Amino acid sequence: MIACGLRIRNIRAAMIGGALAMVLVWTAAASAAPQQFDCVLTDTDGKPGSENRPIVVVFDVDAKTVTAKDGANSYSFSKVSISNVSVDGAADSISVGIDRSFFGIVWQQYGADKVSTEYGQCHPSRSPQ
Repeated sequence: MIACGLRIRNIRAAMIGGALAMVLVWTAAASAAPQQFDCVLTDTDGKPGSENRPIVVVFDVDAKTVTAKDGANSYSFSKVSISNVSVDGAADSISVGIDRSFFGIVWQQYGADKVSTEYGQCHPSRSPQ
């Protein structure tokens, strides 16, 4: 009975160790190359008529960079925070935040006396452009 209990513990330890190794391998692979999100801003606050506006966000964990392309406009964010939970970036008059668990996006533009906030949904793209 004791030998059986020890064997079960060894099997559980091996399973847990294997699962942790897979997470580490996945995390290393995910951070090895820039990742791209293809997003659509669908809920606007202050920009009526701009619903379903596409935006592409590329982030590089290793380089700690976030860039975005909104039609013909390109942005490179200087204040960057990338974690397992979110990707955030801010520039002079724009900020972006993406929740990595459900891929929701918040895009904010700051004016002299106004903040325009847009919300939307993203999905990971296969390769950065």
